[in-house]
Amino acid sequence: MLQGLPPEVRKEAAGVFQPLRVRRGALLYAEGDRADGLYLVREGLLLLERLGPAEEPATLGVVGPGELLGEEALVGEERRRAGAVALTYAELLFAPKDRLDPLLARFPQVGALLLEALYRRLRAAEERLWEVRHLSVAQRLARFLLHLGREGEVVLSHQDLARMVGATRETVTKLLGEWALEGWVELGYRRVEVLDPKALARLAEAL
Repeated sequence: MLQGLPPEVRKEAAGVFQPLRVRRGALLYAEGDRADGLYLVREGLLLLERLGPAEEPATLGVVGPGELLGEEALVGEERRRAGAVALTYAELLFAPKDRLDPLLARFPQVGALLLEALYRRLRAAEERLWEVRHLSVAQRLARFLLHLGREGEVVLSHQDLARMVGATRETVTKLLGEWALEGWVELGYRRVEVLDPKALARLAEAL
């Protein structure tokens, strides 16, 4: 993500953004934790969620490669407004707030890069809201599998997929079972491989 910066800026940024590996299912930070820095995603998927009145977690979005999370550190907030959990193994870059602020002050190019990453996440959140309002669960699931399956199989559980598309696990399992019988997907333990993307695309676009 830092490759687009001028060499001297990239060198300074590389000294601030430190590599971080996170295992699947690990809690990166919890809602209410101190906003001690900013994360850039290099690989993997992370889930943003916030607790509701009944202490039930509500999914706010999914953050993937090229996007950022922990933006509270950019705007001076002291606490995390939501929690972040690794849906898959993830590789991140972490910039502590006490080192990020001087970097942004010296090099506006870094701030522009972070703004672009934040904009991508905003666009993804807007798309998700539109899908929940206007598309069926089957359409949302088909679109999600097509998006994630571009590089091969989708390594997520049915429960994870249900959280992504705003549905119950039972509904997702039923749909995947039907699609497997049709030969559109192949199912395994915590994985879904798209075999017929054209069939899923037709379903996804059937508005």
